[in-house]
Amino acid sequence: MSEGRQGFPGTLSFTIPLERILSRDPGEDGPGGFCLVDRLGRILFATPACERIRNELSVVSPEGVPRPIEGLLLDQARETTSARPEIRRKLAAVTREGQARIVDSQTTLLPPSGGEEGLVLMHVQDMTDLEVLARETLAFGRYQEVLGKIAHLAVKGAGLSEIATVAARETARALDVEFCKILIPGDSDPLLHLLAGVGWRPGLVGSYVQEGGIHSQAGFAIRQKRPVVVEDLLTETRFSPSLLLSEHKVRSGVSVPMMFHDQVLGAMSAHTVSVRRFDQSEIGFLETVANTIATLLERWKREETQLSLYKRLFAQLQDGVILTDTRGVILEWNPAMERMSGFSRKEATGRTPRILSSGRQPSEFYDLLWQTLLSGKPYTGRFINRRKDKSEFLVWENISPVMDPDNTIRYFLAILTDLSERERLLEALRQTEQIRLVGQLAGGLLHEIRNPLIGIGSLADHMTKARDLPEPLRRQSSLIASEARRIDELLESHLSQLRPRSFEFQTIILEELVRDTQSLLAEAFRKHQVEVTLSVEGGIPAVEGARGPLQQVFLNLAMNALDAMSAGGGRLAVTLFRENRSGREGVGVRLLDSGPGIPEALLKRLNEPFFTHGKAKGVGLGLTICRDIVDRHRGSLLIESPAGGGVRVTVWIPSRQEGP
Repeated sequence: MSEGRQGFPGTLSFTIPLERILSRDPGEDGPGGFCLVDRLGRILFATPACERIRNELSVVSPEGVPRPIEGLLLDQARETTSARPEIRRKLAAVTREGQARIVDSQTTLLPPSGGEEGLVLMHVQDMTDLEVLARETLAFGRYQEVLGKIAHLAVKGAGLSEIATVAARETARALDVEFCKILIPGDSDPLLHLLAGVGWRPGLVGSYVQEGGIHSQAGFAIRQKRPVVVEDLLTETRFSPSLLLSEHKVRSGVSVPMMFHDQVLGAMSAHTVSVRRFDQSEIGFLETVANTIATLLERWKREETQLSLYKRLFAQLQDGVILTDTRGVILEWNPAMERMSGFSRKEATGRTPRILSSGRQPSEFYDLLWQTLLSGKPYTGRFINRRKDKSEFLVWENISPVMDPDNTIRYFLAILTDLSERERLLEALRQTEQIRLVGQLAGGLLHEIRNPLIGIGSLADHMTKARDLPEPLRRQSSLIASEARRIDELLESHLSQLRPRSFEFQTIILEELVRDTQSLLAEAFRKHQVEVTLSVEGGIPAVEGARGPLQQVFLNLAMNALDAMSAGGGRLAVTLFRENRSGREGVGVRLLDSGPGIPEALLKRLNEPFFTHGKAKGVGLGLTICRDIVDRHRGSLLIESPAGGGVRVTVWIPSRQEGP
């Protein structure tokens, strides 16, 4: 380490010019980029992605005046000093078209190098999509909590007025609006009556009436039988604003009809005093609540029993619903639970929710759950459950005790929302960004290493042809030239791996491919005293795949298993089986070794590039490459470490690459 880098322990020292790496643009530029800033706030180098964020985004001052985001970024760079060598901020920005964006900016003070001091490396990234997904997940939990409270009141036998009041209050909270109301037609008149609401002047709920049709937003929604969204009431021309909205200075809102089958039983609305755009998820949530209230209203009008109403709600909800007695025995299991878990209602009733247990939650988790429920309070949290086919799925559960009027607990009601797809989307975004940045850095480094290497090789070739060079030096020069060519070929092969390649799919018998892998590694298995068994369950269909890349996957996984058992021998059991997933036929290959296994904390890190476990050699990209190959085959790769030890890896490849 050079003298100029002392005081910065752990900093990697290399001589490749930083600006040459930063200035590279390897094709597809992602949402983030880098730039280099000196201590005077001057930008020395910037990637194209960084330039776009600097030039195309602005921030709005408290006075409402937009100014380029570059000023804030340079201010942050100037604040990055030896006293505060790293700063990270989240900035609210807008595009030239006025679209809101969220920018993550991170500045890091670089160690002094080559006489340059005070240089700051800045990384900026547009985080809007990730933020939107995170906000949607949080909103999803709020929406589910509202529906859980409504269902809880319905099962408890609460009156319609109480349920409507709670629905209006909780809906306003979930949507973050000032006003919410539920209007229903009178029994003997065409006017709309304010059944429940929040935010309105005291005394209006239960007494206020208004006209329908084109004389109010709610009436227009009932007439049209579809949601009516108003961005600014001052410019609305489809209907006349009601006196209620005008008196409360409402500017924006959405009204949805309360539908029961084809009947409109009223309207539910949410309003704000400021201009606001409601998105489709918010409108869909309001429709769900409105239709639930409509169902309750219809049931009450028909004087049906409470239990039949409850079953009707179960059948309509898209979330899974479970009703148990106080011992935990399942009484009701709605169709959504059948789709979510794979267990039919007949299979589930009479048993306990333990049929969903994955073993991933500790006993202390369930102790707290029961302690909360038995105290009469609801419990909300994330659960990792297991389907009938043994696959796991992530859910958000809201469990509530259902009480009699004397506060005696009679039932437990659980509402489950499947979060697996959202979690997969978030994880895919994170992995894609990690791999893209790794590819950028690796491509830049390999390219810069080749440039001086070519010069060294050329000089060595020239020296070997010099007549006055002694023979020993001539042989050494020839050796240097030969090694330079070899390293250049190696670097070129790595660069080719970073370039996107298309697969040539053909019909493949996976059993033959696995047996070829076994033959290739037979000597290595024998040397390390590892016994390999191969079994085939039933008829295995052929698959469409790229033979070479799939061979690379199985070689890599087998070598990982061999490394895990290299200390004292062991067993590797390979099983091929036929399995259909989501209506698609496919073939699974399961590899189970007898090694020590992988701690649960490290299992979550296996998808990280450059992470290795239990290997003396390797750079940690093997599993990343394997997962990329399997993903490009529209398959899946699952790594587990069973409680009894060892590692179980399951690769599933669809029979056809085209969707069903």
